[in-house]
Amino acid sequence: MDLTLDYNVELFPLVKDQSFALALASSLARGGAPGSSGTDGAQEEADDKERDVWRPDGKGRRGLEDDYEYVMYGKVYKFDGGTAEIVTAYASFGGLLMSLTGSFRHMTSIVLGDPVYLLMRK
Repeated sequence: MDLTLDYNVELFPLVKDQSFALALASSLARGGAPGSSGTDGAQEEADDKERDVWRPDGKGRRGLEDDYEYVMYGKVYKFDGGTAEIVTAYASFGGLLMSLTGSFRHMTSIVLGDPVYLLMRK
């Protein structure tokens, strides 16, 4: 895969050839949603709480952001079909841009218009 990323180098400095981990996620929630035997108001409320993972006042549930040093939230704004095998997804994180090019098999869960979290750590 080929990644081009615009990010804040003052908040997360990297030097040439330095290794880092990068993850893309549709949610900061850890694990899957709890199983349920039916759908009711209580279950929907629990699902809403699962979605409220991070809050700046510290009252939200902690999620994947605890495992990473740098987190951005954005949207997939363009998906280029490219060739039959190679595709490119473009995301914007409040003006900071990313392009990710690779095999369509590895990018099937990236959907145009969906929110995306980008998480990085050294």
